Amino acid sequence: MSSSSEPSLSARLARQALRVAEGLGLPVEALGREAGLRLEELDDPELRIPYTVLDDMLERMAARSGDANLGLHIARVDMVDLDDPATFVVLTSATLRDAMERGCRYQRVWGDGERFRMEETERGVRMRFTPVGTWRPAHRHLTEAALVQFATGVRFFTCVDVRPLRVRFAHPAPEDTAEHEALFGCPLEFGATANDIEFSHEDAGRPFVHADALLNTMFERQARRVLERLPQASTTTERVREAVRRALAGGDCSFAAVARALRQPPRTLQRRLAEEGQSYAAIVEALRRELSEAYLRRRMSIAEVSFLLGYAEPAAFHRAFKRWWGTSPESFRRERLLPLP
Repeated sequence: MSSSSEPSLSARLARQALRVAEGLGLPVEALGREAGLRLEELDDPELRIPYTVLDDMLERMAARSGDANLGLHIARVDMVDLDDPATFVVLTSATLRDAMERGCRYQRVWGDGERFRMEETERGVRMRFTPVGTWRPAHRHLTEAALVQFATGVRFFTCVDVRPLRVRFAHPAPEDTAEHEALFGCPLEFGATANDIEFSHEDAGRPFVHADALLNTMFERQARRVLERLPQASTTTERVREAVRRALAGGDCSFAAVARALRQPPRTLQRRLAEEGQSYAAIVEALRRELSEAYLRRRMSIAEVSFLLGYAEPAAFHRAFKRWWGTSPESFRRERLLPLP
């Protein structure tokens, strides 16, 4: 029901929300109908809906139920989608850090836009979440659902009671934060500059109990096929990523060149990226990090990978790679990648 011109997401979150609505005694069919959804269509694993449809539905649910913590309750609905390869890519990753990186890489399977962004910090690593579009009340519930799912997912995937270092929310604090404190078990900050959840270096390196390199490779191939079937990228961030990807190998990947390729004035492009919570430098950095692993998996030489990522000298690539992965490209290939059959 979505068009390529409007950012959309998988209908999975709508299914979770309606499950909560049913538990709250709300008129599920009426909620779906008011949002323009037919309940029988929601069983389609490939259905994508505009973000605005989900936002409208969540705001109606919150108004009718009076549930101040709707997002927290949506996050606790256990619904495993066996047709979602991106989730299984995360599940079979080696460590929390690897899972975060892969989750960002394949996030468009779940929804358009760069909603999730992994960032290194002095104390460890954090996942930032930015809802799509201009802020509206539904975004508070979407943010809380996303960060709770992340926190509880880490405990499930590691079988360890991992607690974040800190969780931040851009929205103001609700009147009662007792449920938030119980779920996260760490310091909370409201009215912050961004929404994110941070973990220590030690926890970022914790192994996942379902880690399997062979299955992970298989699920990644499936996730890539899903991405290839999706409509053309509709957000500014995604269009910039594609332009950078095309320009990296021997081309001019400067911001001015990408702005020309997208036929947008540089100031306009910079403003639109900022509206989506992104910067050009962060997009280039994340894409290079992602591609570095993909190229090493293909057994390319270090010099060739350096060239394909747009580095003038292999030494610059080595420094960047060590910053991203904490090890050299040679050691990374030896320790993490599958041996040739």
